[in-house]
Amino acid sequence: MSRSRLMDLYHALSKKEQKKFAEYVESPFFNKNALLRQVLSLLAATKTPEELDKKILFAQLFGKANYDELKLNNLLSDLLALLYDFLAYQQYDAEKALQQNFLVQNLLKREWMDACPQLLDKYTQTQARQNWQDSRYYLAEYQLQDLQDQYGMTLEKRQYTPHLQQRDAALDHFYHLEKLKIACDMTSRNTVVNADYTCRFLPEVLAHYTQSKEDGADFPALDVYFCTYAMLQSGENEHYQQLKSLLQQNLRRIPQQELRLLYSYCLNHAVRKINSGETGYYQEILSLYRLLLEESIIFKNGGLTQWTYINIVTAGIRTGDYQWTEGFIQQYEQYLLPELRRNVSTFSLANLYFEKGDYAAALRSLHNVEFTDAFYHLSAKLIQLKSYYLLAETEALGALLNATRRYLQRNRQLSTYQKKSALHFLQLLQRLNQMRYHPLEIRDKNTARQGFERDLQSLQPLANKQWLEEQFLMVNC
Repeated sequence: MSRSRLMDLYHALSKKEQKKFAEYVESPFFNKNALLRQVLSLLAATKTPEELDKKILFAQLFGKANYDELKLNNLLSDLLALLYDFLAYQQYDAEKALQQNFLVQNLLKREWMDACPQLLDKYTQTQARQNWQDSRYYLAEYQLQDLQDQYGMTLEKRQYTPHLQQRDAALDHFYHLEKLKIACDMTSRNTVVNADYTCRFLPEVLAHYTQSKEDGADFPALDVYFCTYAMLQSGENEHYQQLKSLLQQNLRRIPQQELRLLYSYCLNHAVRKINSGETGYYQEILSLYRLLLEESIIFKNGGLTQWTYINIVTAGIRTGDYQWTEGFIQQYEQYLLPELRRNVSTFSLANLYFEKGDYAAALRSLHNVEFTDAFYHLSAKLIQLKSYYLLAETEALGALLNATRRYLQRNRQLSTYQKKSALHFLQLLQRLNQMRYHPLEIRDKNTARQGFERDLQSLQPLANKQWLEEQFLMVNC
């Protein structure tokens, strides 16, 4: 069976979610088509999305009837629609304030007033239990005060209530928080992708926040996003340290998804500092990553992305904390997707050994490993080439240079940029090796060195440029 959205999404559910979805499909309230229950039962018996054949599925459902792909596709489409409904219901089921809002709205619409005071009190208690008063909280508060006001206005005895004023205040808080969030996102994107976003009315929001603080107002969520915006806008270390302190103070209150975003801003700040030459920030990056791991903030759907994993390894290597980094590689590889696990962990381990100066161990870790991903395949070859060069294995180096050129010429997965970057590296590495082992006359040697230095600066793009510069200086000694 070709890959389908239904199969991919169903197999992405946890076992608990799959069981709940089966109960959902079994319910006649949500599903009145008994045939869809059979379809789900057959799909649930498969282990992977690729395992099921459409014609076999059709025969299991309709016996010896002539195969009708349209009929089967309609069933699969209906089941997918049910799965979408189930996911929406799961989200609704998690939003207690939203449920209470809809319930009271419906009762007010029907003018069934007797139950409203009790339900509004329950809604108020739900709000009071919220640890983190973010923009979602204030949106729910705005809706609560709106319902309170509507209920009060339906009573025969009309009098002043505080709810209209509280509704207005909640809307202000919601607006200011969302504005600051958007301003942070815009500032970050303007830096990363050179965009030209402009956040309207931001000066007024910032001025209002400053005045509120002077008046003694206490809004931790606003403090966090104001500080985040100041850090992103100015790049000052003072704001970065303030933000880290605020996040630490509210670590148990801020939802995990929001913490991931806020700490990503901190990481991006540290990366920009490193790119500006402040390499001491590698220690900051590693410290942040260790916190995110210890507090399980970094995990998304229970796993790590390959790029996050590699970034953590890189930070560990750059700080020289090799023991911790090796432990991380081995301990956390289980959180990578199964199909990526061997590629990513083997490459990371080889990279670590290379940076430690154990070139033989780097080569051993890459021996007999067939990388399925072109990026890792090429990256592994570059580690091997550098290791052979540093171990003075000239024959192995020459053979691998030729093999890598052929690989780049034939490979269709790598981008033009990646190929050019690697080919330029191969060209300069070969010349570097020749200068080291093939003595020339002084004049010819000077010409070769000048040409190499010129090409080192002019060839773009160029992989491992800093490493080539270091090796060139050593040959030049």
